[in-house]
Amino acid sequence: MAGKLFIVATPIGNLGDFTYRAIETIKTCDYILAESSERTSKLLNQYNLKKKIVTFNKDNENTKLKAIIADLERGKQIALVSDAGTPSISDPGFGLLKHQDKNFSVSPIPGSSSLTSALSVSPIPVNTFSFLGFLPKKTNDLEKRLNYIKNLGMPVIIFENKNRLSSLLHKVQKICGKDTLICIFRELTKLHEEIIFGTVSKLIENSGNIKYSGEFTLIISVSNKESIEFNKLIPKILKLSESYTTKEVVDILHLFCDHPKKELYNFVLNVRQKE
Repeated sequence: MAGKLFIVATPIGNLGDFTYRAIETIKTCDYILAESSERTSKLLNQYNLKKKIVTFNKDNENTKLKAIIADLERGKQIALVSDAGTPSISDPGFGLLKHQDKNFSVSPIPGSSSLTSALSVSPIPVNTFSFLGFLPKKTNDLEKRLNYIKNLGMPVIIFENKNRLSSLLHKVQKICGKDTLICIFRELTKLHEEIIFGTVSKLIENSGNIKYSGEFTLIISVSNKESIEFNKLIPKILKLSESYTTKEVVDILHLFCDHPKKELYNFVLNVRQKE
């Protein structure tokens, strides 16, 4: 009988965010695949879980893949965790996942994710967005990706580390423009959780107030002419929303601007949902 691989989300900061289902799943597994045995041991100790940990990270995943697949084919139940958040999203794991179906089955155990946590509190409208993970390190590749973001027409969510954040902000300003809106999420769910929002030029101007520690999640929204015009409507939308329905707000705004009603409706709806 083929085994099962559980993709188990772990807290991104606050250990209290570990789910009951995740705890029960780990109890039934034969062992845990973890990026760092030290980080995972701390989490297991918090919940008094005694389970064998096998390190599985970008440095050794290729060498351990064959043995893990063999265990799954023999019927083992294995949990895959990352240091924080949902595994295989910009973390090791895909090399193992692509061998599922015939060899073993896979089941997600959902929970914390810096991606969804940031999106849920974003001051930037994110009905549609693109996730790009970590941007390239090489300058030429990074500039190509930023030019892609500039012309994408929707917000982009990325990950970045403390050593590259300042350089990235300057690159964004140079390629995408000084009015590009950025929301920086730092230490989400932790004691010193912080959300910083503004144009890239203002963020650079106030960069002395940014604590460069840990990894960051960023939402980038290039402020083209149309998005700037939409953003100017936000105060009016909030005021009108006190007395009118979404449809009525759209009808009123449409009397004074030329934006298509469908686009207006989607924008107004997003603004009202963020109230």
